[in-house]
Amino acid sequence: MVTEVQWQQQAQAFIARHWPSSAGAQHPAAMHLASTRWFEALAEQGWSVPHWPSSAGGLNWTKQRLYQWQMQCQRAQTPPIDTLAMSIIAPLLMSHGSAQQCTVLLAEIAGFQSHWCLGLLEPVDSAAHHPTLLADSADGWSLTGSKRALADGLLSSTELPRDALWPNRILCLALHDGNWMACLVPTQRQGVVCTPVANARGRWFHVVFDDVAVSQEEILPLQGEGLLAALATPPAEQSAVLPHASSYGLEAQLGLLRADLEANPHEDSAALLSELNEAQVALRGLQALETRALAPASPQFPQPLPMSVLNIRSQDLAQKIGALQLASFGYYALPKSDGLLDHNLGPVDPRGNSSRDTALLASQALNALAVSAYGWDPRDILARERLGLSELSAGLLDDEAKRADES
Repeated sequence: MVTEVQWQQQAQAFIARHWPSSAGAQHPAAMHLASTRWFEALAEQGWSVPHWPSSAGGLNWTKQRLYQWQMQCQRAQTPPIDTLAMSIIAPLLMSHGSAQQCTVLLAEIAGFQSHWCLGLLEPVDSAAHHPTLLADSADGWSLTGSKRALADGLLSSTELPRDALWPNRILCLALHDGNWMACLVPTQRQGVVCTPVANARGRWFHVVFDDVAVSQEEILPLQGEGLLAALATPPAEQSAVLPHASSYGLEAQLGLLRADLEANPHEDSAALLSELNEAQVALRGLQALETRALAPASPQFPQPLPMSVLNIRSQDLAQKIGALQLASFGYYALPKSDGLLDHNLGPVDPRGNSSRDTALLASQALNALAVSAYGWDPRDILARERLGLSELSAGLLDDEAKRADES
């Protein structure tokens, strides 16, 4: 049996062998090639989805080991392991997919053989004024419409030649007879046109469906409000998602922020540096908690510290750093939030987010979906599901509509 020390040595040796130093992969083409090789090595090693349960091809690593693995990958600035497909699509399949869907699609995701995009949003500039529709056809189903799809972000740039890192599958939300359904469709299917959005650098795609044939096995069994609730459920609460190690990225951001303030002083620099020192103390506290959480069991600490404690502390510190960035650079000097994470590669930036967190961008897409013409709010859906008020709410809305018509 491999001890924790032996495993750490193996992990460090694996990263050193398969990922170049950041100085050696600055050019987008070099980064792209190194990323492809990194994913291939992970799949061959069997370390692509260690956080998944063994029944789905995972390794059942402990949360402590997963956290350490994330920390080591962050320090080496590797491409992300927790991709959109792994953090959103895979948990959805594990919970609600058919046996055949899980057997085929989970194996593809784990082996980096398929990269997904999430087709939830209707493009604002679409010529059609109705949502993407799923209709009955002689051979099964037919999909028509368009989507603004959020991709895994593994591409360094869509200006590079189309290759294995381009999205080759899409989860598309469509309406069938007033009922929301999810289609799991290859992007190479006849009738599907997938075009990168300009300046999105591999993150967003415009996808058009022109009478696309969809089989029954390409429809997720979960439908309706249950499907919307599953999409709105925070993925961090699911066991199939990696815990986020944050201290390295937060420390790098603080260091870069301090260097920028010292190089470009202004009237608020002294106060900001004082607050930055307080954030530095909070960072040391987070790092101490990490040491406590990752330490082996002992008579003094027989139980490991829950990962949730680290998540709460790191989120609080990230908010403080965000406030410092805003005060230091000004609102208009900061890029848009989705621009900070438009792909998952590259160095930590003092004005940006260092986590390269795919789940955050997926959350942004879901929030945009919530305020779109779909007319639902994830929090409302979850609350109604939890309280069992879905049918009651629908009845009350019908009553209100009838009273409005009568008046």
